[in-house]
Amino acid sequence: MLEPSTIPEATLYAYTVLFAAIMIIVLLMTAAVLRRRRIRYRTEKRVQEYFDQWLGDLLLGEINENSHIEIPEELLDRPHNRLAREFAINQLINTKKNLIGQAARNVIQLYRLLGLRKTSWDKFTSPLWYRKARGIYELYMMEQRDTGGAIGKHTNHRNAYVRAEAQTALLAFEGFEGLRFLGGLTQPMNNWQQLKLLEQLHALDPGNFEGLPQWLGSANDSVVIFALKLAEIYQQLQVREEATRCLQHPNSHVREQAVKTLVHIGDEEAGKLLAEQYPTETEHNRKVILEGLEHVATDAQRGFLETTLASDDPAVQLQSARIISRCLKGGEAIIAAKALAQPEPYRQILLHIQSNPAR
Repeated sequence: MLEPSTIPEATLYAYTVLFAAIMIIVLLMTAAVLRRRRIRYRTEKRVQEYFDQWLGDLLLGEINENSHIEIPEELLDRPHNRLAREFAINQLINTKKNLIGQAARNVIQLYRLLGLRKTSWDKFTSPLWYRKARGIYELYMMEQRDTGGAIGKHTNHRNAYVRAEAQTALLAFEGFEGLRFLGGLTQPMNNWQQLKLLEQLHALDPGNFEGLPQWLGSANDSVVIFALKLAEIYQQLQVREEATRCLQHPNSHVREQAVKTLVHIGDEEAGKLLAEQYPTETEHNRKVILEGLEHVATDAQRGFLETTLASDDPAVQLQSARIISRCLKGGEAIIAAKALAQPEPYRQILLHIQSNPAR
């Protein structure tokens, strides 16, 4: 490494100029970002000063496609009004969330009369994923159902955010019928998206489940898991056989959900199936099976439960004892006899069972 005294003067000068240039660029970029934020803040404040009052007055009447509305200069479709129109879209969406009936329909009509649908459509057709996803959100929130065909083509989009919004939009437009996208889905559905879709469906009247057998045989593991959840929640007993086959699925997460589903839609054979599945399962899925057996076990599973009761795992022993006590005839007497023959650990297990009776 060169000593400071040996560094050529020209090199020091070049480094100094480079450092100064970098500092100037950073300062200019920071100033530009801050200026943009100030402009956005001032624009939103200016628009908000009249927009809420203006919107409130309009919503008191009835708005339709033939209504003549005096559009403020700040909301006209002009390049310099972009931020104001973005603010207007956000305000309309937030307002609509809290309205029903005619007032909600007025918000939708105002959205169209202001030409804001075109702004949302331009986002939807953008090649940038975040603009596309936002455009889809705005279109379905403002109930632009005629865009459902175009949006439906993006339910299998390579970007997770775009396809999540597209799938949500399809359900918003078509209800349970919108689940048809599952038939052609090759991209994964993460747990959060599945939860969102299930929550969205919860508010709707149960619809058509004709595609359920096909979805349960999908090559997309996440589709199979979601279909199993649908079968469980909506008690689709007609797919019991397909759900049973999922116990042999190579994906352990699919098998886990299959166990949970069969607990809810299975017949008297459910306990037998879970007991047979137990030896070949992962440690996590064994726990799920024991939790499920607490609801479906019968005297036919006595031999299996006595085997698991003798396990070296205290948690398995306790869970097995709980199942025996709650599901088998004379179950507590079985545990008591075990405790008499082998006080440790079964005496403590018996005390625990007695202090926590079945509700």
